[in-house]
Amino acid sequence: MNCPSCRMENTPGAKFCKSCGAPLAAQYKTCKNGHNYDASLDECPYCPKSDVSTTIKTASKTATANQKTAIDKQENINTLPEIEKTIHENKQTPSPPATPSPAPAKDKTVVSNTNAHKDAKETIISKLTGWLVSFDLDPAGKDFKIFEGRTKIGRAESCNIILNEPGISEEHALIYVKDNKILLQDELSLNGTFVNGNKVEERVILKDNDEIKFGDLSFKLKII
Repeated sequence: MNCPSCRMENTPGAKFCKSCGAPLAAQYKTCKNGHNYDASLDECPYCPKSDVSTTIKTASKTATANQKTAIDKQENINTLPEIEKTIHENKQTPSPPATPSPAPAKDKTVVSNTNAHKDAKETIISKLTGWLVSFDLDPAGKDFKIFEGRTKIGRAESCNIILNEPGISEEHALIYVKDNKILLQDELSLNGTFVNGNKVEERVILKDNDEIKFGDLSFKLKII
């Protein structure tokens, strides 16, 4: 141990310093770094203490991580047979037959009247019954087909025969074909409808080669 007076190192158990003769109190201990401290203490109070708590925490974290890794490996081992079983079952289970596509609907045959309402999607086939022919619109002649059923004549887009000419009302007249009869009526037009020079006041029956006038436009009816 070291002498507390002159710091000379003495043999363990010496009662007096061999250098200065000072008594070496037995109540002191000397640490490995040369510090004298109270013999009742377990370790030198002057030396830095090791961080025991940090060491314990680090060891605990390491143990926990190792335990989790072991558990994950075990779960993977336990799950593998289930995955293999599922793959095997999927191979054995036949796929359901594909649902056949519905047969395409038969094409509808429709006739588009060139003078038909532009917004109409399709027109059911109607029997052609005649023509209205005019030389006022074109010197070479312009004809409009007349079918069974209703044929509206006027300036409006909803009409079957559109006459965008002066003297023609929005809905000027109506031709109605039924039971081999062709009927004509005026739709309260401003400039009137005439057949063979006579103003149409009520519904009239038309005949082949009748002269029909809508406002200032003249037409001849040709019946099949």
